[in-house]
Amino acid sequence: MHIYKYLLTTLLIFPASLALTAPDSSLKITSRDAVALALQKNQSLQAARATIDKAGALSQYAGRLDNPELKLGYSSDHAFNDEGEKSYTIGFEQRFPVTNRLKLLRNVSAIEVKLAEAELRNQERLLIRDVESATELISSLNQRRSHLDGMVRLQEDFAVFLKNRIEKGEASTLHLNQVQVSLFSVKQEIQNLTKKRNRALGSLRSLLGLEPGIEVEILAEQAQLTSLPEMMALDGEDLRSHPEYQLKASLAEIARGQTALSKAKHWADIAVEIFFEEERGVDEPSGLGRDRFFGIGVSIPLPLHDKNRGEIEASRFREQQVRYELNAVSLRLKNEAEALRRNAEATYRQAAKYKESAVTLVEQNLKDINNAYAAGQVDLGEVFRVQEQHLNIQTAQLELWHELKQILIEWRAATANNLPTLTKEDLSHETL
Repeated sequence: MHIYKYLLTTLLIFPASLALTAPDSSLKITSRDAVALALQKNQSLQAARATIDKAGALSQYAGRLDNPELKLGYSSDHAFNDEGEKSYTIGFEQRFPVTNRLKLLRNVSAIEVKLAEAELRNQERLLIRDVESATELISSLNQRRSHLDGMVRLQEDFAVFLKNRIEKGEASTLHLNQVQVSLFSVKQEIQNLTKKRNRALGSLRSLLGLEPGIEVEILAEQAQLTSLPEMMALDGEDLRSHPEYQLKASLAEIARGQTALSKAKHWADIAVEIFFEEERGVDEPSGLGRDRFFGIGVSIPLPLHDKNRGEIEASRFREQQVRYELNAVSLRLKNEAEALRRNAEATYRQAAKYKESAVTLVEQNLKDINNAYAAGQVDLGEVFRVQEQHLNIQTAQLELWHELKQILIEWRAATANNLPTLTKEDLSHETL
């Protein structure tokens, strides 16, 4: 069993496991809890862990000699002279490689274990990205729903205010109709957000390995970022430790091993036979006699016709192909990380500037309009309009921060910084 399962179960899953035992079948978790639960319960990840066990089992028995062959022989002259002549033969034959083929097989099999582990790490990386994106989307939808609920309450109060003014002949029904249309539009948007949230929760349940009947509630976290994390370029050791890069690098190692293995197959195995033979024959003039023999035989195949050239050439081209694929993965990962870093910086500057200008201005307007209303300088309608504008600005700012957090989730996944860190002791054990 992969070491990850024990680490994550012990250190991360415990709080989420307690939540699942609640009698009302509800789950209240943070984004971190959701990631931990997904790493434990996700069925696709469980299948990947089984692949590591399978590769380890195959590696344990790879590169062994072929089974020996038992050879038995019997012959007699019963169908011909029928003089009682017979012979018996018993022997064992074992094939031995004349090259380092078995060692190469063991090496390739060991690399296949590394390949399975890299595939698991890569699936974990993508799973964490999907879970974090889903929880961030749900949190954002919840916050937007809260803002829209506030806008509904505000517009309902505004509609009541207009009705009172219409009764006094101080306002037109046209203004009331506009407010009611706007109120209907906001309520429609709330319904759309509810449907989006339901879809997001369904996807999250699948990622977490949960049944449809379990209600999931994502606990709110910090809505805004005070600063961007340090976003270094993906290069050097960081690139080589990236699971997708390691996956392709393992395939390149296997391709090199397969090329060497194809060359080693140029010489077939030699066969060594040890045998015992007993023969009964007619010796004149004494009659039937018995002779016994013990011998050793060697069979050496000569590569005169089939020199395995086709497989050797195919292996070389496969090695070259994987080498190009490794370079392509390297370039794609570095460029993707760089593009996400630039987008994160640009979005952060945009959000900060938006807060500095629009948000600050509308908050000052709201403060001023409240003071003006208290002094009798403006009517309540003006206050409602500024409050509505304030909610709209807050919603726009929320969407900017959500966009930024999604970019950071993508960047952490692209650079594999979202993976839990293994200790040196953990890395020294491939499996338990």
